[in-house]
Order: sequence, then C-alpha cells, then structure tokens
Amino acid sequence: MAERFVDASIQNGFNTEIVQKTFSRELEEVGKVSLSKIAKVPGFFRRVADAVSCSRPTLCIYFITVGLPSLLVDCMAIRILRRRQIPYVLYFHGKGYRRYEERRYSTVSRIIRNALGHASGGLVLGECLKHDVDHCISNDRLYVLPNGIPDVEAYKRVCRRGNKEPIKVIFLANLIPSKGPMTFIAMARKILESEEWVRFVLAGRPASSEYFRQIQAFIESSGLENRVELPGPLYGEAKERLFGEADIFVLPTEKDVFPLVNLEAMQWSLPVVSSPIGAIPEIVRDGVDGFIVDPKNVDLLARRVVELVRNSELRRGMGHSARTRYEAQYSLTAYARNLKRAMDRFLLPEATKGYPVGRG
Repeated sequence: MAERFVDASIQNGFNTEIVQKTFSRELEEVGKVSLSKIAKVPGFFRRVADAVSCSRPTLCIYFITVGLPSLLVDCMAIRILRRRQIPYVLYFHGKGYRRYEERRYSTVSRIIRNALGHASGGLVLGECLKHDVDHCISNDRLYVLPNGIPDVEAYKRVCRRGNKEPIKVIFLANLIPSKGPMTFIAMARKILESEEWVRFVLAGRPASSEYFRQIQAFIESSGLENRVELPGPLYGEAKERLFGEADIFVLPTEKDVFPLVNLEAMQWSLPVVSSPIGAIPEIVRDGVDGFIVDPKNVDLLARRVVELVRNSELRRGMGHSARTRYEAQYSLTAYARNLKRAMDRFLLPEATKGYPVGRG
C-alpha cells in the first residue's frame, strides 16, 4: 500500500518522499526476529534522520506495525521525528494496539503510548478499528481511510455467469490456518451432500509443505479429490482467469483486518462470503454484497453458499452490488479522493497545533 499511497499523494499535488522500511524478504520471515533483520535497523534509523533533516517535511505519514518487535522499532523511529519536531500521522494497517495496555506489557506500554499519543492523528482502515487506538488518539483525530486496489480492464469482466453448471466456488489467500482453508474444505463437504454439481477451488501459497500435506489429507479423507482443486498460488492472468470463471468467493478467515482479496472478488462482480473480523463487515454488507458468517459456524457458512448456488438472481444481484460498492469506495480513484480529504484535514494549522511531538 505504500506505493499506492505515494502515487495518490502525488496525484493530489503533494510533494512526497518515501523512506523504505522493509526488513523481511520472504513471507516466512514476516513477524519473526532474526539477526539479519536486527542488523538492518540502524540503517533504517539513518534513512529516517537523513530524510527529515534534508527535507524538513510539513507532515510525516508513518506506516506503523503492530507486532511487538517491529512496533518498538517504529517507536524509536518516531522518537527521531519527535526530537526534530516533525508532526506525524500514524497509518494503522494492523489491529492489536490496545492489548499492550495489559499488565504483562507494562514495561513497554509507556513507550507505545508516547509514540501513539503524541501523533497529530491516525489513519485507520475502518470505523470499527478506531477503538483499537482511541485510548491514545482521540476519535476526533482519527480518520477512516480504506484501502483501494487497481481495477481490471472492462473487457476481462464480460458477463460470463448464467444458469450454467457446475457452479464454481473459490478461495484465494495464503494457505495458512488463520485464513480458513480447512473451514473451506469442511464447508465444501457439507454443500456437496445436497449440491453435487458445485466445484471448489482452493488457491493460494501454502504456509509450509507440512501444512499443505494436511490440507491434501483432509480433502482425500473427505472424498473430495475430484471436487476440490488445489492449483497453488495464482498471479497475473492465471488469477484473473480464476476470478473470471468463478461464481462465488468465500474467505472464512479467523484473523484479518482488511483482506484485499475480498475487494478483488468484488471488482469481478462476485458475491463475497466472509467473516465478521476487522473491517470486513464494513466492506461486505451482509445480505447486500454477500454474507457475513462466523467461520466457526460451518453449517451456516454452507447454508449461505447454498442460497447463492440455488438462486442465480441473488448471485447476480449481490455481485452487481459488490461491483458498484468497489467502484464507489475501494477503487484507486476513491482512495485518492479519500486520501486528499484526510491530508487536507491533517495539514490544517489547527490539526497539528498542540501535537507537534515535542522532545522526550
């Protein structure tokens, strides 16, 4: 999202410079501490110090993380901004900041509170996510800025769904336990008890070869070898083909904040069945753009998908609604518009008055 933020900022006429903060090279490294990552931290601090010394920015938008090791690095980088009296707005893409108020985090909670509390404001991905940080940043200084994604060419989205068989239900995400691939398989097994012509695609990059073997074993033990496809990770044209041939998108995630893949499904005019997690219920309106279902309730998940399987009008209607919502709220045009409003708000003189992060 950093590149899209920069593009939208430039599009809106803001002179923008980015300081890279990438410590992980592979998906498996994300969230893990290693010596190679620690060795990169001083260089990051130097880049931050050099950037603010050379350009003296009017405002810094800081993409802050939520995992404790990287969050403490962020707090130290923010201290550089405070010492140089650079106003900053925190851009929150994760959830879990409030947990650092618990007693077991007492040694670091003050550091985190200082970093968050001295911000001029914060950008959150959904209205429901304000509560996670409003103990440090008041609601009047929090602005909802949903993510946006680029659209696909219109000719690729030609109407291809009708009363055809089989109906194709798809899942696309990293194949990790929290995303719900096992739940998807259990749902498929339930649906196939009554809807034998439905086919399922479980696409994504496995977390590990061991977990992938567990998925394969579950499919085989459920007798679904010929009903559930495992194409692996899909990108570019292969991913577009998957969405183009699909009828229903299901993401029974148990731990997410703002999964972009739901937006991808919506831009392809697919009804989305997903979870009441993070900002998902704000993205997918239950009963309008799809259904919101507790991923632990496999029976209800299966019933909702069966409703869509049996009712082509409902499928098309929800898919059309999802596409319209994507265009209005989650396209790059919408993102640039929302970013302009947020930046105008935070760049007003009174917005930073009293919060320019004095020294300390």
